Parts: sequence; C-alpha cells; structure tokens
Amino acid sequence: MPNLTVTITNSARLVTGQYVLECAGRPGLDVEAFDTQYVIDLIRSQSERHRFISDFDLPPTLSVETWNFDLSGPATACRLQNINELWFEIAGLFLRARLGFATSRILKLLEDEHSENTDAAQNARYNLHLDKMEQFDLAAFELVRIEDLVARIIYEYFGEGFLERVDQTNEKWEKMVTWDRMKDALNKRGKPDKNPHPRLEAMSEPDYKKLIAAVRDYRSADVLSIISYRDRRTHRVAPTVDHAGLVSTVQTPQKGASGEIVMLLGQTGPEFQFEQLYGAAKKTYSHLLGVAQRINEIIHA
Repeated sequence: MPNLTVTITNSARLVTGQYVLECAGRPGLDVEAFDTQYVIDLIRSQSERHRFISDFDLPPTLSVETWNFDLSGPATACRLQNINELWFEIAGLFLRARLGFATSRILKLLEDEHSENTDAAQNARYNLHLDKMEQFDLAAFELVRIEDLVARIIYEYFGEGFLERVDQTNEKWEKMVTWDRMKDALNKRGKPDKNPHPRLEAMSEPDYKKLIAAVRDYRSADVLSIISYRDRRTHRVAPTVDHAGLVSTVQTPQKGASGEIVMLLGQTGPEFQFEQLYGAAKKTYSHLLGVAQRINEIIHA
C-alpha cells in the first residue's frame, strides 16, 4: 500500500509536525486521493468544531475548590465532600457532551459536502457518518449519566436511611440509588405513614418546594427522547440515523387480517434524521444545565 506524508507548516513556512500514514486497501478507489481527503476532513472536524460549540453553554462552577467542615461530624463531612466531587463530575460531563455534540455537527457538515454520485463520495459519506455518530453517541451517554449522579447527590445530602434497602456494605449498592427511587423518597415528606427521612422533614418549606420542582421538571420530553435513544443504542439494535442500510433491521412478526404472518422487507428509510437528534440534544443540554443549577443552589458543599 502507498504511504502519505502529512506535514504541518506554520505561517513562516516552517514545518512544525509530520506524520507518515499507510493507505488502507480500498478496491476500486484511488486510495491516495481518498485517504488524503479523509485526513483533511478529520483535521477540519477538530479545527472547525468551534463553529457549533456555541450551541451549548459552558456549565457554571458547580463545585468549590476549598470549603470548611466540622471535624466533629466526620460522616457529614464525608457526604459533603462526596457532594462536591459529584458536582465536579457533572460539570465534566457537560463539558464533554458539548464538545462531542459540536464535533458531531461539524462532521455532519463535512459528510454533506461529499454529495457526488460516485463510489468515492459514498464511501466518504459513510466514513464521516460513522465518525459523526460515534461523537454524538458518546456525548448522549455523558448527558444521560447526569441523572444518575444527581440522584446520588440527593441521596448523599439526606444521608443514610433516605433510600430504603441501600446496604453500602454490598458492592452493588449504588444500583439501588436510582432516579425513580430518589423521587419516591422525596415525595414522602409530610406523610408519616410513608416513614419520611428526618432530614427531609426538617428541610425548610421553600427549599423543599424548589428541590421537588426541579426534580419533577428534570425529565422533559426532549430529555426522555435522548434517554430513549441512549437506551436503545446501549441495550438493543441501534436506531438508524440518516442511512438506513448501515445497521441491522430486526422485526416483530405481525399478523394480517386473515391471521397470516406479514413480513416487511427491510426499512423504507432511517428512523431519525441527524438534525432531528441534534436539535433534541441542544434542548436537552440547555434544560439539564438549568435544572442542575437549580438543584445546586440548594444542595452543595
């Protein structure tokens, strides 16, 4: 296979970097021309993603670098430290998600530039599509993880006993700290028969109303759509985006009017257009950022 030399030169025409790559075997294609364009597209995806990064606001400071705590209450100090660290992790998830989404969007732009009806253009579109979806999927995974960490923050805030059947001596105890169980525990306030946590009962009414409102607002329609996409992408056959023929098609047999089994031969088109998913991702990111700030105003180190 032929080699290509990638050279980076600065404005003074000095070579600042160089890399030799071996062209992959691509039957029927001019591999030098194809790999040259593909490398340029990948470089552009990194250098031009700033064009879309403004679609996603920078997260505010959610954690603190230094804070004071009472050494006479080590358990409380430990939980406060955990809360601070979890907010730091959430801020990192927002940062990684915004970069991944912006990169996926520039890759979509580059993909669409290869509009010719040739084998080389089709291969370029498919390569960039796979790169695009890798970035989008990773960003979606990061964004959906925030829900689990917020549930953990609220658990840490109220402390042991807030969630029933959580045994921290069990190595799998964190699986019991879920969004739905956390929400159910918050809804026990003012219901003695539900055995609400003492700290929940002692919480001021304004703070409780702000917290429960933020929790109830969390799962918007756009958030649920991204969660559903992530769940399918993680646990089932991947949904089709832009190009129906690039993933498997699995069907459930359907019965016709006479009881016969009706089989559909393949998909007629993709389930999603990328712009549709990207639009939902923008709204989800903005919504979650706002809800996280609302919760952070009440629960922080």
